[in-house]
Amino acid sequence: MGRVVRRVHQDEGTGFLGHRFRPVQLAAKAVLQDYLRRYPQRVSGYSFASLAAWAQPYGVMWAQVGPECLLLSRTLGHAGGERHLLQPIGQPTAACCAGLLAEAALLPYPLKMVYVAREYIEKNADFCAQFTAEEDRGGANYIYLARDLAELAGGRFGKKRNLIAQFLALYPKWEAIPLDTRCGPLCREVLLAIAHRDGVATDDPSLQAELQALDFTMAHFDELELSGLMIRIDGRPVAFSIFERQNIDTAVVHFEKADRSFKGLYQMINRETSRMIAADGYHLINREEDLDRPGLRQAKMSYFPLDIYPVFNLTLGGASG
Repeated sequence: MGRVVRRVHQDEGTGFLGHRFRPVQLAAKAVLQDYLRRYPQRVSGYSFASLAAWAQPYGVMWAQVGPECLLLSRTLGHAGGERHLLQPIGQPTAACCAGLLAEAALLPYPLKMVYVAREYIEKNADFCAQFTAEEDRGGANYIYLARDLAELAGGRFGKKRNLIAQFLALYPKWEAIPLDTRCGPLCREVLLAIAHRDGVATDDPSLQAELQALDFTMAHFDELELSGLMIRIDGRPVAFSIFERQNIDTAVVHFEKADRSFKGLYQMINRETSRMIAADGYHLINREEDLDRPGLRQAKMSYFPLDIYPVFNLTLGGASG
């Protein structure tokens, strides 16, 4: 009985900043996708598939505040943490902005607006001027030319080609297969094997959040309009990637995982994914952020991004984040 009551309460939504926020669920796809397609975003997290996948671990919720504005919110920190805004989608009215600021003043903590694109700040200067902005380097998105990653041509990619050549020599019985919903348990197996090899505990909160997002993604692969591939060696799954359309010329890669014990495998999954994306007609690839992890930053920089697109975290008033 208690579980049913909690489910009903969640579906009714949560009051925040004077609006009723509801969890991002598949039932909301048509409404949310309409906003996201009318106001396409360059930042990777603003797609329905991404918002829905991370809705449970991060408490992502939405509220429609007019025909041209969608509010998104999430908790920061562990479960039960403070609720803050993500970047609004669309064009909030002056009345909407004033109302949000008035409600925010009643919170027992300074309101944050996180993962905010540079364009949003520029287009909503008066509203954003009420916040202190700090660039989030770890959240910046890495943008590449699809043909660069698919072809790896020229001297600057020589090391990548060499590692791929070594992979092909070492593992002749490899294959790349398209992902579908049935691959969910295999993707989970790969992710857990990588975490185990890296010494990450099974109950690590970040790993558990990623597993939740992956499980949801694979269970609803077709409904979320995703694509991807898996690499197997001697029939064993060792790497996978998941991507989707971000806008008319860009695909965004949400997951790219590979077992590092196979030399050249990361380079291989990157190239094969990029070839698939390029073949679908995309000009650019967004490979998301580096999360301030030195190794991940070095890996992303080694592919010579066309752009490192900045995002910002904003804190209401003069408080720092």
